[in-house]
Amino acid sequence: MTIIKPEFEDEKKCLRGLCPDIFVRMKFGGQVVNMICEVEELLKKSKFEIGFLINSPPLKVEKKLVPDLLTASASNTLKKVLDKIRDKTTPKIGICGMGGIGKTTVLLLLNNNPEIIAMFDFVIWMTVSKSWNIGKIQEEVGKRLSIDTTNESNERVASKLSHKLEGKKYLLLLDDVWEKVNLRDVGFPNANRENGCKVVLTTRTLEVCWKMGTNHEIKVEVLPEKEAWEMFKSKVDNVAEFSTIRQHAEEIVKKCGGLPLALKVVGGALRKKTNENFWRQFLSDLKSPAETSIEDIEEEVFKPLKVSYDCLTDIEKNCLLFCGLYPEDNEIKKSKLIGYWRAEGLLSGKLTLAKARVRGDAILEDLIDASLLEKCDGDDDIDCVKMHDVIRDLVLAMTSPKGKERIHMVRSGTSMETMPEDEEWEKATRISFMDNQHLSNLSESPDCPMLSTLLLRGCSNLKVIPESFFDNMRRLHVLDLSSIGINSLPISISKLVTLRELCLNNCSNLNVLPVELSELKSLEVFEVTKTKLDCSLIWIFELTNLKRLKINDVRSWAAKFVDSEQILVPGLISKISQMEEFCVPNFFNDFGLSDKSEDIVASELSSFSSLSSLQFHFSNASNLQYFLQNNRSWRERKLTDFRFFIGPGVVDWGLGRYKKILKYEGGRGEDHSILPWAIEDVLIRSNAFDLMGHGELTSLSDLGAGNTSELKSCNVSSCDILENVVNRNGLEMDAFQNLEILELFNLRNLKCIFEMEGLPPPLSRVANSFTNLTKLNLSKCSMIKHVFSNGFMIQQLSNLELLYIRDCSGLEGMLSEDENVGYEALPKLKVVQLWDLPEFVSFFKGIAMCWKSLEDMDISNCPKLRKLPLDVNSATNLKSIIVRSINFGIH
Repeated sequence: MTIIKPEFEDEKKCLRGLCPDIFVRMKFGGQVVNMICEVEELLKKSKFEIGFLINSPPLKVEKKLVPDLLTASASNTLKKVLDKIRDKTTPKIGICGMGGIGKTTVLLLLNNNPEIIAMFDFVIWMTVSKSWNIGKIQEEVGKRLSIDTTNESNERVASKLSHKLEGKKYLLLLDDVWEKVNLRDVGFPNANRENGCKVVLTTRTLEVCWKMGTNHEIKVEVLPEKEAWEMFKSKVDNVAEFSTIRQHAEEIVKKCGGLPLALKVVGGALRKKTNENFWRQFLSDLKSPAETSIEDIEEEVFKPLKVSYDCLTDIEKNCLLFCGLYPEDNEIKKSKLIGYWRAEGLLSGKLTLAKARVRGDAILEDLIDASLLEKCDGDDDIDCVKMHDVIRDLVLAMTSPKGKERIHMVRSGTSMETMPEDEEWEKATRISFMDNQHLSNLSESPDCPMLSTLLLRGCSNLKVIPESFFDNMRRLHVLDLSSIGINSLPISISKLVTLRELCLNNCSNLNVLPVELSELKSLEVFEVTKTKLDCSLIWIFELTNLKRLKINDVRSWAAKFVDSEQILVPGLISKISQMEEFCVPNFFNDFGLSDKSEDIVASELSSFSSLSSLQFHFSNASNLQYFLQNNRSWRERKLTDFRFFIGPGVVDWGLGRYKKILKYEGGRGEDHSILPWAIEDVLIRSNAFDLMGHGELTSLSDLGAGNTSELKSCNVSSCDILENVVNRNGLEMDAFQNLEILELFNLRNLKCIFEMEGLPPPLSRVANSFTNLTKLNLSKCSMIKHVFSNGFMIQQLSNLELLYIRDCSGLEGMLSEDENVGYEALPKLKVVQLWDLPEFVSFFKGIAMCWKSLEDMDISNCPKLRKLPLDVNSATNLKSIIVRSINFGIH
């Protein structure tokens, strides 16, 4: 139309301009008709059945549906992930946690986050799952990026995807990853800090993260109590607040253990249920997963969790199932658990005890990485793991008579009004009454042909075991009777001819052991500690397969019933020469032997060539020397766990956290050196050292820096000649550079800790003595006037956290009057305790100190102290100040 319009508007005339030119108009009409036909033809061709656009660009992100209720925990985890995405150094991020804990929810929130949409060209979501393969993933990614992958090889599709993503900044979200996915084979360019691409994946196992090369892993934790309650209430409506139901609801929430999946499923099952009895019965069923069945719970909660279990090896499965024998919420000591595994035969019988612990520890790490066990919190719980309540319920369901695994009878930590039926005893392969305070009696003679483990530990109200109780337990390998109320054992225990481990620890009423125990020839581990035994234990040497013997604090009165001059028969100890862990520090008292037997003991103990752990009391250094010179394990450094007490005193071990402990009570060595050769030989390898009653040592550093380089703890007491801990020579040799704990008791001639006399001011080099010290304990040292010799010493103590000073009658202050100290000295100091210091005048001339880490200050009976070295700004973390019998003001 635009072409003919000008001509049409130019009015052509005929008959001398009197009329329009009809022929021109007819020509224009024909042109218009032709153009209309062309337009109609084009319209026919332009009818696209699938729309008017072809190859429309893919969306930057496909929004996902997220749960209605978002917890603070999910938001916090999302924030952590976002922080790492913003960090250019973390291109790959792993989100870990047990099944049903909310990992996918975090990923959904990340997918929909506005900041993410603005940050990337493409956000690509992919659910991997266990049944993944490269072709399946490529097909899904191809659809997402509008790439045709039909009838193409994996390599060709990878090339197409790589070309599509070239130069693009992508975020790849991989949900539910179970094994390594090679993203390069799929077609993804490598995510790195240069191209800004990122990969975030969710998985149940840390191992998958490591195989995928993640730069940072974020663990999703269970919900705290308050958030769990709110999530549960949102599912059950307002019913949970009813006065008749509230208590049941709170117990149910606790049973769910903060697991979102369990809270949602259980909450859905109870939604709008107002009958109190229904809630009561439901709670009862939850508490007994092995006895009752709630189909919805099993299907929706247990089934997803069991997928993690199915991925374990057969050994790992059995080891995990064993953990179900422990009470709910129980901290499981790793070393004890691994011992059970070994004795039952879950680990190779050819392994030594030490190697079994290494193997068992690796299995525990795998179970933790698979989110089926959890590490315990705190430094003191480093040797412990725990099992989430819902995982434990799954294990109990699998090991119940209705389950598909070997049958367990578990009554640990629960009330039990009646004894289990005979049929239950007969079918059980493992039985646990652990920590059951309601168990006060046992069946007379249960028939347990399949039983391999019986745990009665912690049943303190069990006073008597029936005489015939052990008659029919022909396959029993593990028996733990620790912490129960019995005073004797039945003779039938001698019939447990397959028993490998017997524990009788902390049986405070136990006063006799039957000599018939000597018939347990398969026994490899025997522990009896903290008892009141009044019988001879010589028969133990008939247990020729023993690998671990632990006898400690038994308060044995055996010496009353034997000749006080009884000497050990030669060859008796050597019967148990397969021993790997011999932990009998009070050997002579426990076995009722005369000290004259010590030469025989030292000689035969030297023949134990497989020792990895030894706790023993040598009355003199010469017998220790004989052992060190002749024992193969010591010479070859296979003895990695030792506690030696040398001297005439009573053994008081303490220092339980350390594996290499030396306690020595005595004076100058036989060769006129400061210490006997044998003591020095052990000291070099020790990480904890107690020195008592040494009468010749003037400086602790005279022991030699090389001899003390491994020490982490040092306790010195009743050494009357000792004047200082470190002298000039010690500083120059960096004595005690790894020491963490220093305790000084009853040193009546101690004048200072650092002897600085003769040192050039300033020092020619920076010393490292005490730079790792975290605890200093000073008690009953009457000659010392100042804790710190000078400012130099305070600089050395930059890691000091705990300072205890008691009953030092001559102590005047922390620092001498002519010394200055920096305002921020002792930056990590947390606790200060000053007791019974009659001459103590000031800390640092009354100057306020900046102790930002200080939490507790306890001062008692320091009558001359007038000021504290604090002001309102100098101790911002201070929690408490306790002051007794003092009158002063705060500076």
